[in-house]
Amino acid sequence: GKIKNINKLLVNTSEKFSKRFNIDVRISHEVIKIIPEDKKILVRDLKSGKEFDDDYDELIVTTGSVPIKIRMEGYESENVFVLKTIKDSLRLKKYINEYSGQGQVQRKAVIIGGGFIGLELIEAFLGNDFDISIIEKTDQLLPIFDREIIDYLENYLKDSGVNIFKEEEAARLITGKDGRVNAVETAGGRILDADLVFFGIGTRPETSLAADCGIEIGKSGAIAVDDNMKTSIDGIFAAGDCCECRNMISGIERSFNLATIANRQGRTAGYNAAGGNEGFKGSIVASIIKVLDLAIGKTGLGLKEAERLGYKAGCIELHYGSHAEYYPGSEMMHCLVIYEKDSGKLLGFQAIGKDGIDKRVDVISIALRAEMGLEDLGDLDLSYQPAYGSARDAVNILGLIGENIKKDEVVFIDIPEVREKIAAGDDMVILDVRTEKEFSAGHIDGAMLIYIDDLRKSLDRLDRQGQIIIYCKNGYRAYLGFRILKNLGFSNIRLLNGSYLSWTRKV
Repeated sequence: GKIKNINKLLVNTSEKFSKRFNIDVRISHEVIKIIPEDKKILVRDLKSGKEFDDDYDELIVTTGSVPIKIRMEGYESENVFVLKTIKDSLRLKKYINEYSGQGQVQRKAVIIGGGFIGLELIEAFLGNDFDISIIEKTDQLLPIFDREIIDYLENYLKDSGVNIFKEEEAARLITGKDGRVNAVETAGGRILDADLVFFGIGTRPETSLAADCGIEIGKSGAIAVDDNMKTSIDGIFAAGDCCECRNMISGIERSFNLATIANRQGRTAGYNAAGGNEGFKGSIVASIIKVLDLAIGKTGLGLKEAERLGYKAGCIELHYGSHAEYYPGSEMMHCLVIYEKDSGKLLGFQAIGKDGIDKRVDVISIALRAEMGLEDLGDLDLSYQPAYGSARDAVNILGLIGENIKKDEVVFIDIPEVREKIAAGDDMVILDVRTEKEFSAGHIDGAMLIYIDDLRKSLDRLDRQGQIIIYCKNGYRAYLGFRILKNLGFSNIRLLNGSYLSWTRKV
């Protein structure tokens, strides 16, 4: 652990909270029933086992979420873990420390589920010399992101020695004579040896207390609330992971399991329970995750999500330095912006890289909240100093590309379509305008090399009516080539979206 003192994780203590705010804080107590008709709650003292009633004028339900559990023999074994509380983390840390002290030559950890928590644990497992295997039932890790971003992560993890098994499910935990799980079997019959098993298959809203007293549960499975955070029962509010939140772009109501949203909902619920009248409009939904030394962030809708909702959505892939590339320490950011093709409406943004991801996610989250269009990003005034940014930031460049698209000054073709054309044997030229050295280091199979500065004197090698797909490393030189050819009368040219960096998907 990078956090050396466990107490640093405690934002507040019950004693400090009680003294500072004059609040009666009761830990080790569980509310086992809400009786709304009497405005009472039934409470159990978990230390003594005694039960008693307590009165309320206004009640706020903040029961949060709980890890999804599966019924599987061996799930309760000492080397099987979930992670929700500090107690869970201490149990996991203790096991790793004890196991590491046994001098095992090879340790194997199996992570079931390719979501946030499981992936964030990779660093800790690798740091303690565990070989890692991830079992994910969908066709990619972190399904809330698009493949255009997650391919970078999966390739990076594979290069780091992590085994990824997609479209597979854990079917059985195999235990030894000592009661510990020593292997995981998938539904397809694959056997993965395991010294440690971590279940990260997600969480669900904890709504049993609310449901038992008749509070309406929304279609998503979380508590339904209005803009004032009121539930369906008068005098009872809800906030946090247990209740729904409206996505301000899609309009969908669900729980997003984000502390940022929970804090805002809690403030609104508390204010209104005390007699106020404050509204909670919803959230753009911005999130970020750290996996090893990579940050992966998202705000708004993803591409496949937008398409499911009926948007005629397009995307722009951009590769750009976290700050001025000539200044030491600049890291490549791989960005994906999603927009509505007809209107230019900004729909979402995702990015992955080692630096600068949080800033761009936050800036575009604000732009989404302000209902800006894609082109508006080009006019944003963002701070610049070579150590911290560029004179034209990645966010600005995305807006300028959007402007070029609107003016028909550039036409993109997405990578999946190019791969389909190659597989179908389409008659086309894939034109690489990089240097010979770059080309030799790696290129798209069958590509023709013409360096950008030699393009005008090499026109006889190209058919003016033929299909041409042009690319470079990250798109800039390819754009220049596109403009040159278009201005010289070439009529069927397109720019590979994201160019070669998007083709290889390497961080």
